[in-house]
Amino acid sequence: MTVHETKLCLSLLALASEHLERSGGSRIVALRVRVGELSGVVPEALASAFPICAERTAAAGAELTLEPVPGRELELQEMEVI
Repeated sequence: MTVHETKLCLSLLALASEHLERSGGSRIVALRVRVGELSGVVPEALASAFPICAERTAAAGAELTLEPVPGRELELQEMEVI
């Protein structure tokens, strides 16, 4: 796990939490994130940081799906809440 991916993971979780509040849900159960091949993000490092960063948050235990795409993007594509 790297500092870079940990910071990105925390930013994604903050964004997901904002969406959760607006949706009126109470828990995030799944996130799908598009990761560009040229984004500078190491998907394995992001995946390993996620459960640690999500501890004690509304996303604790959520499933993270990383979708590799061409380009430089890192985008929260979809999330499932309850």
